[in-house]
Amino acid sequence: MKKVFIISAVLLAVTLLILGVYNFGFKAIENSAQPKQANQSAEQTKSTTTEIANKKTEKITLVSNEPVLGPVADKKTEKVFYYSGSNGTIWQVDNDGLNRVQVSDVKIAGLVSAVWSPDRLKSLTTIEQEGKRSFFLYDNVKKTSTSLKEGLDNVTWDSLGAKIIYKYYDSKSKKRSLSVADPDGRNWSTLIAEIPFRNLSVAAIPSTSIISFWNSPNSVEESNLQIISATGGQVKNIFKGKFGADYLWSPDGNRALVSSLVSKESKIMTLGVVDLQGQYRDLGIPTIASKCAWSVDGKTIYYALPGAIPSGSNMPNDYQDKKFLTQDTFWKINIANNSKERIVELTDIQGAFDVSNLFLSATEDGLFFINRVDGKLYRIAF
Repeated sequence: MKKVFIISAVLLAVTLLILGVYNFGFKAIENSAQPKQANQSAEQTKSTTTEIANKKTEKITLVSNEPVLGPVADKKTEKVFYYSGSNGTIWQVDNDGLNRVQVSDVKIAGLVSAVWSPDRLKSLTTIEQEGKRSFFLYDNVKKTSTSLKEGLDNVTWDSLGAKIIYKYYDSKSKKRSLSVADPDGRNWSTLIAEIPFRNLSVAAIPSTSIISFWNSPNSVEESNLQIISATGGQVKNIFKGKFGADYLWSPDGNRALVSSLVSKESKIMTLGVVDLQGQYRDLGIPTIASKCAWSVDGKTIYYALPGAIPSGSNMPNDYQDKKFLTQDTFWKINIANNSKERIVELTDIQGAFDVSNLFLSATEDGLFFINRVDGKLYRIAF
């Protein structure tokens, strides 16, 4: 009996020893692993924080990972929305260009352009398939698409987003007309029965029920800026005498930027301002309207100044036809006193930028633009 007790005691001691060794070893392994995982988590957090900090200190930052279409700032949400140029899905980013989120996974094949309604709830999309272009109304809330009738050349919104304005080509009569309709194309009516220009630019004048239109920029054509009420009536001529002209209305609708050739024989562009009475003032800036943005109060123009334009280029035609890319610098001008100021120093411009679709953030603390070099969205911090 005594022998059995001794053997049992020895076995118990051995067992306790083994358990002690195991627990000590496991705890040592566990304790050594925890700091490593914590360090990895800390390193990841540090890396993310550093990336955000770098974006906030850089003057020009990349916003999208792919080419984009139809970027727009929404004042209500203080977000920027855009379509992916790769597959037509919709994305949003914060006002500072961070926190990119996909808001619609609906893919749109062949998307070439998109124009958002003023409330950002709908958009007019242009689809190209097998060389043919079609126009659609897309409801971003209901996720539904409505095909607009054939024969449209271009289409845009009125200033309220209640109607669409479009140029229509009748293949039978060979006539081009300007019409207005409900967003889905119903209840249409003709504003102008016959338009003489094959290529027409149309823009609603902000804060009004007036529609402006002009022959699209062409170096050999004299521009004729005209207006008409969205309810119809007489056409009024506002401004003419400039060649290759394009226009960009101020937020209050009282005046427009005019980019045009200095003269009919010139190859140099200049930027000016015209009001609704046709009074014109040259600002002496060699850029184009598509590289400009108005401040909300209409006192400041932000613009990209193009460089590296090949000698002898036929402006603005060659640029519009993408025969070359520009290398832009970034400026602003106070149009009351013509004082100009760089908004990005040359040392802060890393890479080549050919600016298009320039617009202010919702809180006016930065500028967004599409770089024609890669089609991606960028942001300039103020």
